Order: sequence, then structure tokens, then C-alpha cells
Amino acid sequence: MKRNTIFKLIAIAFPFFLILVVEVILRLVGYGEGYELFHKIISENKTEYYVMNSGVSQKYFKNTGFHSDNQSDLFLKKKTDSTFRVFVQGASTVVGFPFYKNGSFPRLLKHRLSLTFPNRNIEVVNTGITAVNSYTLWDLSEEIIKQDPDLVIIYAGHNEYYGALGAGSSVFIGEHPFLVRTYLRLKNLRFFQLLENGYAKIFRAKKDDGLQVGDSTLMEVMAREQQIPYESEVFEAGIQQFQSNLEKILANYQSHDIPVILSTLVSNERDIPPFISEDLDEEKFRMALDSKDENIGKIAQKNAMAAYLLGQYYLERQPDSAKKYLEIAKELDLLRFRAPEKINEIIQQLSEREDVALVDMKRVFEARSESGIIGDELLTEHVHPNVEGNFVMADAFYNKIKELHLLGNWQHFVSYQEAYRDIPISKIDSIRGKMIVQDLKRSWPYVLDMSGRNPVRQYHFLQNPSFEEQKAIALYSGKEKWEDVMRLAYHTYLKDGDFENALKVAQSLIAEFPEQARVYEMAANICLQMKRPEYAKFYSDKAEKLK
Repeated sequence: MKRNTIFKLIAIAFPFFLILVVEVILRLVGYGEGYELFHKIISENKTEYYVMNSGVSQKYFKNTGFHSDNQSDLFLKKKTDSTFRVFVQGASTVVGFPFYKNGSFPRLLKHRLSLTFPNRNIEVVNTGITAVNSYTLWDLSEEIIKQDPDLVIIYAGHNEYYGALGAGSSVFIGEHPFLVRTYLRLKNLRFFQLLENGYAKIFRAKKDDGLQVGDSTLMEVMAREQQIPYESEVFEAGIQQFQSNLEKILANYQSHDIPVILSTLVSNERDIPPFISEDLDEEKFRMALDSKDENIGKIAQKNAMAAYLLGQYYLERQPDSAKKYLEIAKELDLLRFRAPEKINEIIQQLSEREDVALVDMKRVFEARSESGIIGDELLTEHVHPNVEGNFVMADAFYNKIKELHLLGNWQHFVSYQEAYRDIPISKIDSIRGKMIVQDLKRSWPYVLDMSGRNPVRQYHFLQNPSFEEQKAIALYSGKEKWEDVMRLAYHTYLKDGDFENALKVAQSLIAEFPEQARVYEMAANICLQMKRPEYAKFYSDKAEKLK
């Protein structure tokens, strides 16, 4: 080989060698973040478990002040033969906002599957992170594959615009999906983190980084392109990124023969007006409605608020027309915190094309909504289900798993009515969730004048709060830890002979601490008091296995 050629090869290779050396040194001195999805923990009986790393969210959020509110679902490090392992991917709906804990549909699904298969180790691992979109789901998919899942459930798509790295997000580096995915790959390198942090220190002082979490709602902090017109360039970029990422995600799982269940998305169309609409003289439009002006339909086809008003007008008169115009109102809403129907179309098309199981959750919710239009019956606000809505979601996935024959004998099938009577969420968590929503609806974007501000929390005005309200306030304000509140509630209910609420608390503790035999014993003792011996045996058997 000629000497010049050797020198050229050395010149080319040297920068990469230097980067490798720096990378090794940075790792040795502990610089930067590993961004592992799961951390190992060891239980009291020396069993090794994995749990989701709450710090992984910092990979996707830069300079926002946001800290992850993901769930902490334990699963065995060494998977046993009796284990059925499900991973759930998504954002705040998957996390369980605003109820969290046993109010999330993954926890409700696990509870029902565990009762159906008492001799199996059922693991439903919630990997949801608030305010993320399909980029994060793609990035996490390889780590999930390493944990040998028996099933992956995906419910996502509302955050494609304002979620981290989305087309309209304040955490934004570019619109091309390939570029963003490459950036996420590089983020794993300590050398790249060093460059990124250095850049941020040099240039951060020269520009305004905008709102931080605490200044306003997370929704406002994340929304860079606040107004995104229908079929605009940014609108189409969001659609493209979702399709591109979902195709990659499905390809990852299919290459490892991992079953996937996709779900369409639900939005509150009937009871939530557009957040931001093109200008409209509402008084004049209402007069045109009353006079049955023939032009109102044409106006409603182009204006979100006009479409919403027309939809409301038709609710008692022509439900089909009401449904049409309320959907148009959501589609034309300039503030895109509700996924456009093109997202659902992509989900359905990819499900059919890739032969992936589908739960048409929108249709499921419509079947349980007044006039077939999704509203406040099942949703707390614009997209997040209430407790009943989360139960309906869990029920739909439960029945889809049965349909797919992913588990064996369903002789202990739990009916809808039986499962509904046994929703394992505490009164305290339910009340706290309602308080969170109450304050959210007094903030931006529900009240646009609240931009950059937070309202005074409503619980300050409660007169003579009940025990549950006092504890919900303590949790919401961060003054007490959840597990301490639950233990106090358990003993309070037990002392008062309120076994039904004591059981719900014990079930909540089981979901949070599935490795602790004591919480199963608590549930078993209550079930005996309630004259439910079969239930008591279920929990006592679980406790004995852990011991």
C-alpha cells in the first residue's frame, strides 16, 4: 500500500479514534447520562426487579423544568415461565393523568388479568411519559424488546405537534424524522452530551428560553407553534413524523415476533369548544342560526368556532349533523392538543397493512356516549379519560387479548359488570384527580388570558374538607407522600369498619408495591371481613408465593 494512502486513512480514522478515547474517558469519570429505560432494584426477599428510570425523560426535554411523572411498575429481572409480560407505550393518558396509580388503564388491565389468571405472574409495565410523542416511543422500543415482552400496547398520537421534538414543540430540532431519530441516537453518547451542554452554556444567555414549567401549564411550555392551521406545512409535518415513526416501531417489534395492539385515539368533541379559532362574530353567527341562513354550513366548513356552534345547535335536532360539525370543529382548532383524524387513519391503515391487532377505541367510546359523540361522560377534559373512561379502555384491551388467544384458559373470565364493581382506585386519588382537572380548566389554554400564569388552586377555598379531601390536598400540594397517605387511609377505614374503601387502598398499594407480601395480606384480611373467601384466597396465595 502506498505511503500516501496510509497517511490518508490515518487522517480519516484519527478523529473517530479521538472521539472514542474521549467517550471512554467521559464514561469512566461519570460524565453525562446513560438514559437507561430501566433500573434494577432488589426486594426484601432478595428478588431482582426492574423499574422504569424516571430520569429517562430528561433525554427528551431540555430547559423546560419538566420532571417525569411516569409510573413505577416493577417486573422481574429474570422472566419466569409463568410470566405474561405486557409493555404499554404512550404519553399522559397511558401514565394515568390526572388520577395516576390505579386510575390508569394499564393498572386496571393488570388487576383484571391477574384475577383471570391467578396462577400466572401478570406484568403490565407502563412506560408512558407525559408530553412525548412517537419519537420517544420509537427510541424506547429497542429497550423494551430486550425485556422479552409477550405483548406491546400502543396508545399515542395526541402529542405529535407539541410533544417533545414534535413539529410544533418548543423542544424542536428539525422537521425531518430521520434527522430527529439520528439526534436521539447521538444523545446516548457522552461526547455528544458534552458538545450539546457546551453549546447550551455559550448561547443560552444570548436568547430567551421562554416559559418554564411552574410559570404556566406544561401545555403552554411545550407549544412553540401555538397556531397550526389545518393542512398547513407544520400540520403535514406532524402527520409525516407520526407515520414514519410508527412504521419504524412496528418494524422493530415485528422483526422480533412481538405481538402489538394498536389503538385509535379519543377526543372530547361534544363538550370542549375549539381552543383557538379564526375570528368569528359569534353573535351574528347565532342570529344566522336562528334565521336558518343557508350560508351557515359554508362558514362552518372553514371556521372552528362556527362549526362547534353549528354542531351544538344540531345536538337535539340532527345528531348525525351534530357529529359531523363537532368533528370539523376539532379538526379546524388551531391549537392542536387533540389529534386530527389523519392520525387515526394512519393507525387504522398500518394496522391493516402490517396485520397488527387494532382496538378502535374511538368507536368503543362513541358506543358509550350520548348521541354517539364523545364528551364528558368518559373524559375529564379534551383527551384524558375519567375513571370510567380508563376502565372502558382497559376493558377493550382485555377483550382484545382474549380474542388474540395470547393467554391460555380463560375459565376465570371477569365480566364487565364484575370488574366495574371492583375498580381499585381510592377515593383520595379520585378526588385529587378531579382537583387537578378543575385547576387545569382555569389555566391556559382553557383560559387564554392565563398565558404565563397559574391560577390559585381551588382547594384553598374548600370549607370543612372531608378526610379524603384533606389527604387529596396533601398529595396535590406535595406535603405528604402517597404511600404514607394510603397507609393512614387504610387504617382509618379499617377502624371505621369501611372495608370497601380499605380494600381499594390495599389494592392500590399492591399495584405500587407488588413485591411486598404484606400488602397482599392486608387485602386478604379485608376480604375475609367482607365475607369474600375466594378473593381472600387469591390475595393470600399471592402473599405466600412472594414469601
